[in-house]
Amino acid sequence: MGLLPEVDEDKSIENAKEILSNYRRLSRMAGQKLTDIQSPTFDGMPKASSYENRIETKIVNHIDAEAIINNCQQAMSVMNKTSYWVLYYTYFCEPALTHYQIAAKVGYAAGSIDKLKLRGLLEFAEAYPGEKLLVFKD
Repeated sequence: MGLLPEVDEDKSIENAKEILSNYRRLSRMAGQKLTDIQSPTFDGMPKASSYENRIETKIVNHIDAEAIINNCQQAMSVMNKTSYWVLYYTYFCEPALTHYQIAAKVGYAAGSIDKLKLRGLLEFAEAYPGEKLLVFKD
C-alpha cells in the first residue's frame, strides 16, 4: 500500500472536464451585476407567491460561480506549462481553439493534443483545491 490512495484517472478526468466545460458560463454568471435585480411588483390581485426568494438564489449562484472560477484559476496556476496552455486554449479563451491551432501555439503535433489534454485534465483534477475532483479507487 502506497502513501497515497490510487487515483481513478478516468473518473477524475471526467470531473475536470465537467468543471472546465462550464467555465465560460460560470464566468458570465460571476460577472453579472447584482444591482440589476428587480423588486417584485404588486397588482393587487391575490395569488400564490412564486417569488421563492429569487434574489437569494441569484446571489448564491453568483458566489458559487466566483468560488469555482477562483478554484479553477488556483489549480491552473500550479500546473505544468504545456498542460496549462493546452487547457487554456481549450477551455478558457474565447473562442476555443482547434487541435491544429493549439498544436501550433504549444509546439506539438496536432495528433498529440488529445494525449496532452488528458494529462492536463488529470493535473487539473489533482491541483483543484480540496481534492474535490479526484476520485480514488477502493
